[in-house]
Amino acid sequence: MLVGGTALLYPADIGAIQRQAAFDSILYAQLVANRNLGPRFDDYQSWYHAYLEAYSQLGWIKLANIHDCKQLGQPSRSTRIQPLEAWLRMRSIRQEAVLAAVKTGLDRSNEGFAHLLKFTAQGADLVLELGLLKPGPALDLCSITLQFDRPIADIPQDMLLREQAFKGQAEFRGVSLVLDDRRFQGRREELQALMKNKDVHADYRFDPYAAARSTS
Repeated sequence: MLVGGTALLYPADIGAIQRQAAFDSILYAQLVANRNLGPRFDDYQSWYHAYLEAYSQLGWIKLANIHDCKQLGQPSRSTRIQPLEAWLRMRSIRQEAVLAAVKTGLDRSNEGFAHLLKFTAQGADLVLELGLLKPGPALDLCSITLQFDRPIADIPQDMLLREQAFKGQAEFRGVSLVLDDRRFQGRREELQALMKNKDVHADYRFDPYAAARSTS
């Protein structure tokens, strides 16, 4: 599911209530940060702080977080486990599988790819978040910021997820959250109605597999 600037993966058997709580919370947090700080491209560090604070207000508890930078297109000079790699291992996340799953979803239609870029790309800047939803519900979110040497609109779609195609620096912010359902319960229906209304006016969410589900 594409939720604003987040490409979210989740298991097919996760409960609808937990799934909806995650969808609504992600969109709410993005909209709150936009309202308080403006677009994420202007001052991403402050935007991201406001984004995480919105989760806290809803009852999501932070379990772990990382901040890491990486030079793209170059071999790592250190044999030590880097912060991003350590966080991925701790959360049992296989990054190759995540990227492959996201790419598979985006490849289903140009519409989905365009939908995601609408929220994540501005000029030569890309601010994308990949997320995993697990039972609990629990969220593992990894935000990636990249700056290219040319407008993103000029880069072929199949190149955007290929690390070896780029040079420069990528910045990563990862966070693991779990929902305190007792705190969230009082806001569940109000939040769902509010986010549904936002979708009607701006089309914030896109399901790449909706057509397949409707015919199955």
